[in-house]
Amino acid sequence: MLIIFILTILTMAILIFYVKQKNYRASIYYALTHNKMLEVMFDKGKYGEYLTSRIIEKYALKSHKQLFNVYVPKKNSEEWTEVDLLYIDRTGLYVIESKNYSGWIFGNEAQHQWTQTMPNNKKFKFYNPIRQNATHIRAIQAFLGLPDEVFHSVIVFSERCVLKKVEVKSENVFVIKRENLKRFITTRNQSSKQVFTQSDIESIYKQLRPQMQVTEMVKAQHLQTVQQKYK
Repeated sequence: MLIIFILTILTMAILIFYVKQKNYRASIYYALTHNKMLEVMFDKGKYGEYLTSRIIEKYALKSHKQLFNVYVPKKNSEEWTEVDLLYIDRTGLYVIESKNYSGWIFGNEAQHQWTQTMPNNKKFKFYNPIRQNATHIRAIQAFLGLPDEVFHSVIVFSERCVLKKVEVKSENVFVIKRENLKRFITTRNQSSKQVFTQSDIESIYKQLRPQMQVTEMVKAQHLQTVQQKYK
Protein backbone atom coordinates (compact mmCIF):
# COMPACT_ATOMS: atom_id res chain seq x y z
CA MET A 1 0.00 0.00 0.00
CA LEU A 2 2.84 2.39 0.84
CA ILE A 3 4.45 1.80 -2.55
CA ILE A 4 1.14 2.45 -4.33
CA PHE A 5 0.66 5.67 -2.33
CA ILE A 6 4.18 6.90 -3.17
CA LEU A 7 3.71 6.05 -6.85
CA THR A 8 0.39 7.90 -6.88
CA ILE A 9 1.97 11.02 -5.33
CA LEU A 10 4.85 10.90 -7.81
CA THR A 11 2.47 10.48 -10.73
CA MET A 12 0.40 13.47 -9.60
CA ALA A 13 3.52 15.58 -9.12
CA ILE A 14 4.76 14.71 -12.61
CA LEU A 15 1.33 15.49 -14.10
CA ILE A 16 1.15 18.86 -12.34
CA PHE A 17 4.66 19.73 -13.48
CA TYR A 18 3.78 18.71 -17.06
CA VAL A 19 0.67 20.93 -17.10
CA LYS A 20 2.57 23.89 -15.63
CA GLN A 21 5.38 23.40 -18.12
CA LYS A 22 2.90 23.23 -21.00
CA ASN A 23 1.15 26.43 -19.90
CA TYR A 24 4.48 28.18 -19.38
CA ARG A 25 5.77 27.18 -22.82
CA ALA A 26 2.57 28.60 -24.37
CA SER A 27 3.03 32.03 -22.74
CA ILE A 28 4.18 35.26 -24.36
CA TYR A 29 6.74 35.53 -21.57
CA TYR A 30 8.48 32.31 -22.61
CA ALA A 31 8.22 33.11 -26.32
CA LEU A 32 10.17 36.34 -25.79
CA THR A 33 12.59 35.46 -22.97
CA HIS A 34 13.18 31.70 -23.42
CA ASN A 35 13.86 31.53 -19.69
CA LYS A 36 13.59 28.03 -18.26
CA MET A 37 10.53 27.46 -16.08
CA LEU A 38 12.45 26.31 -13.00
CA GLU A 39 14.78 29.30 -13.31
CA VAL A 40 11.74 31.59 -13.26
CA MET A 41 9.94 29.73 -10.46
CA PHE A 42 12.91 30.07 -8.12
CA ASP A 43 13.64 33.72 -8.95
CA LYS A 44 11.25 36.01 -7.06
CA GLY A 45 11.67 38.91 -9.48
CA LYS A 46 11.27 36.90 -12.68
CA TYR A 47 8.35 34.93 -11.26
CA GLY A 48 6.53 38.16 -10.40
CA GLU A 49 7.07 39.44 -13.94
CA TYR A 50 5.78 36.16 -15.37
CA LEU A 51 2.62 36.19 -13.23
CA THR A 52 1.93 39.81 -14.21
CA SER A 53 2.53 39.03 -17.87
CA ARG A 54 0.03 36.16 -17.79
CA ILE A 55 -2.72 38.46 -16.51
CA ILE A 56 -1.94 41.03 -19.20
CA GLU A 57 -1.91 38.30 -21.84
CA LYS A 58 -5.35 37.12 -20.74
CA TYR A 59 -7.16 40.44 -20.29
CA ALA A 60 -5.44 43.06 -22.47
CA LEU A 61 -6.72 43.72 -25.96
CA LYS A 62 -5.82 40.92 -28.37
CA SER A 63 -3.82 43.37 -30.47
CA HIS A 64 -1.50 44.26 -27.58
CA LYS A 65 2.25 43.63 -27.53
CA GLN A 66 4.45 42.85 -24.53
CA LEU A 67 8.17 43.28 -23.89
CA PHE A 68 10.39 42.26 -20.96
CA ASN A 69 13.68 43.48 -19.48
CA VAL A 70 14.05 46.25 -22.03
CA TYR A 71 17.33 48.19 -21.82
CA VAL A 72 16.98 51.80 -22.95
CA PRO A 73 19.82 54.37 -23.05
CA LYS A 74 19.23 57.47 -20.93
CA LYS A 75 19.12 60.77 -22.80
CA ASN A 76 22.46 62.61 -22.88
CA SER A 77 24.09 59.92 -20.76
CA GLU A 78 26.19 56.79 -21.09
CA GLU A 79 23.90 55.03 -18.59
CA TRP A 80 21.09 52.64 -19.36
CA THR A 81 17.80 51.92 -17.62
CA GLU A 82 16.07 48.53 -17.50
CA VAL A 83 12.29 48.23 -17.78
CA ASP A 84 10.82 45.11 -16.16
CA LEU A 85 7.80 44.79 -18.39
CA LEU A 86 5.72 46.93 -20.72
CA TYR A 87 2.78 46.47 -22.98
CA ILE A 88 1.42 48.53 -25.83
CA ASP A 89 -2.20 48.66 -26.96
CA ARG A 90 -4.52 51.21 -28.54
CA THR A 91 -4.92 53.04 -25.18
CA GLY A 92 -1.21 53.74 -24.70
CA LEU A 93 2.15 52.45 -23.57
CA TYR A 94 2.04 50.90 -20.09
CA VAL A 95 5.43 50.85 -18.36
CA ILE A 96 5.33 48.36 -15.50
CA GLU A 97 7.63 48.12 -12.50
CA SER A 98 7.12 44.72 -10.84
CA LYS A 99 7.63 44.46 -7.07
CA ASN A 100 7.10 40.89 -5.92
CA TYR A 101 7.24 41.89 -2.24
CA SER A 102 5.48 40.71 0.91
CA GLY A 103 4.78 42.62 4.15
CA TRP A 104 3.31 46.08 4.66
CA ILE A 105 4.23 48.79 2.14
CA PHE A 106 4.40 52.50 3.02
CA GLY A 107 5.24 55.39 0.71
CA ASN A 108 4.16 58.34 -1.41
CA GLU A 109 5.30 60.04 -4.61
CA ALA A 110 7.49 62.63 -2.90
CA GLN A 111 9.58 60.28 -0.76
CA HIS A 112 12.98 59.15 -1.95
CA GLN A 113 12.55 55.75 -0.30
CA TRP A 114 9.58 53.58 0.60
CA THR A 115 9.37 51.16 3.52
CA GLN A 116 8.61 47.44 3.65
CA THR A 117 7.62 46.20 7.13
CA MET A 118 7.67 42.45 7.73
CA PRO A 119 5.52 40.48 10.23
CA ASN A 120 8.51 40.30 12.61
CA ASN A 121 8.59 44.15 12.56
CA LYS A 122 11.84 44.25 10.59
CA LYS A 123 11.86 47.19 8.18
CA PHE A 124 13.56 47.52 4.81
CA LYS A 125 13.97 50.60 2.67
CA PHE A 126 13.72 50.51 -1.12
CA TYR A 127 13.92 53.19 -3.79
CA ASN A 128 10.61 54.89 -4.60
CA PRO A 129 9.22 52.75 -7.48
CA ILE A 130 7.28 55.72 -8.88
CA ARG A 131 10.53 57.64 -9.30
CA GLN A 132 12.18 54.51 -10.64
CA ASN A 133 9.48 54.11 -13.27
CA ALA A 134 9.59 57.82 -14.12
CA THR A 135 13.25 57.31 -15.09
CA HIS A 136 12.22 54.42 -17.33
CA ILE A 137 9.51 56.49 -18.98
CA ARG A 138 11.78 59.48 -19.65
CA ALA A 139 14.30 57.19 -21.35
CA ILE A 140 11.64 55.46 -23.48
CA GLN A 141 10.05 58.80 -24.34
CA ALA A 142 13.37 60.20 -25.57
CA PHE A 143 14.14 56.96 -27.42
CA LEU A 144 10.78 56.86 -29.24
CA GLY A 145 9.95 60.58 -29.43
CA LEU A 146 6.43 60.15 -28.04
CA PRO A 147 4.34 62.69 -26.04
CA ASP A 148 3.69 62.46 -22.28
CA GLU A 149 0.01 61.57 -22.57
CA VAL A 150 0.56 58.15 -24.17
CA PHE A 151 2.51 56.83 -21.17
CA HIS A 152 1.06 55.11 -18.12
CA SER A 153 3.23 54.29 -15.11
CA VAL A 154 2.04 51.13 -13.35
CA ILE A 155 3.65 49.75 -10.19
CA VAL A 156 2.48 46.19 -9.56
CA PHE A 157 2.99 44.68 -6.10
CA SER A 158 2.52 41.04 -5.11
CA GLU A 159 -0.74 39.68 -3.68
CA ARG A 160 1.35 38.77 -0.61
CA CYS A 161 1.79 42.37 0.50
CA VAL A 162 -0.52 45.01 1.99
CA LEU A 163 -0.42 48.54 0.56
CA LYS A 164 -0.83 49.96 4.03
CA LYS A 165 -0.30 53.64 3.34
CA VAL A 166 0.54 54.45 -0.26
CA GLU A 167 -0.39 57.89 -1.61
CA VAL A 168 -0.51 58.66 -5.34
CA LYS A 169 -1.82 61.93 -6.83
CA SER A 170 -0.49 62.01 -10.40
CA GLU A 171 -3.04 61.25 -13.10
CA ASN A 172 -1.11 58.64 -15.07
CA VAL A 173 0.53 56.83 -12.16
CA PHE A 174 -1.02 53.70 -10.67
CA VAL A 175 0.13 51.60 -7.70
CA ILE A 176 -1.82 48.36 -7.49
CA LYS A 177 -1.58 44.77 -6.32
CA ARG A 178 -1.40 42.01 -8.90
CA GLU A 179 -4.82 40.71 -7.82
CA ASN A 180 -6.30 44.03 -9.02
CA LEU A 181 -4.51 44.04 -12.37
CA LYS A 182 -7.39 42.34 -14.21
CA ARG A 183 -9.82 45.06 -13.12
CA PHE A 184 -7.29 47.78 -13.99
CA ILE A 185 -6.80 46.42 -17.53
CA THR A 186 -10.49 45.86 -18.28
CA THR A 187 -11.37 49.33 -16.97
CA ARG A 188 -8.72 50.92 -19.18
CA ASN A 189 -9.98 48.95 -22.17
CA GLN A 190 -13.51 50.23 -21.64
CA SER A 191 -12.92 53.84 -20.62
CA SER A 192 -9.69 55.06 -22.21
CA LYS A 193 -9.53 56.82 -25.55
CA GLN A 194 -7.53 55.40 -28.43
CA VAL A 195 -4.09 56.96 -28.87
CA PHE A 196 -2.42 54.33 -31.08
CA THR A 197 -3.43 52.59 -34.28
CA GLN A 198 -2.41 49.00 -34.91
CA SER A 199 0.34 50.33 -37.15
CA ASP A 200 1.60 52.49 -34.28
CA ILE A 201 1.65 49.49 -31.94
CA GLU A 202 3.67 47.43 -34.42
CA SER A 203 6.10 50.30 -35.04
CA ILE A 204 6.77 50.90 -31.32
CA TYR A 205 7.19 47.17 -30.74
CA LYS A 206 9.71 46.87 -33.59
CA GLN A 207 11.74 49.78 -32.20
CA LEU A 208 11.84 48.39 -28.65
CA ARG A 209 12.16 44.67 -29.39
CA PRO A 210 15.94 44.83 -30.12
CA GLN A 211 16.44 46.47 -26.71
CA MET A 212 15.69 43.11 -25.10
CA GLN A 213 18.80 41.72 -26.78
CA VAL A 214 21.57 44.06 -25.67
CA THR A 215 25.07 42.75 -25.02
CA GLU A 216 26.18 41.23 -21.73
CA MET A 217 28.54 44.20 -21.37
CA VAL A 218 25.59 46.62 -21.37
CA LYS A 219 23.80 44.50 -18.76
CA ALA A 220 26.90 44.35 -16.56
CA GLN A 221 27.46 48.12 -16.83
CA HIS A 222 23.83 48.78 -15.89
CA LEU A 223 24.02 46.43 -12.89
CA GLN A 224 27.20 48.12 -11.68
CA THR A 225 25.59 51.56 -12.01
CA VAL A 226 22.52 50.45 -10.04
CA GLN A 227 24.65 48.90 -7.29
CA GLN A 228 26.77 52.03 -6.95
CA LYS A 229 23.79 54.40 -6.99
CA TYR A 230 21.45 52.51 -4.64
CA LYS A 231 23.82 50.61 -2.37
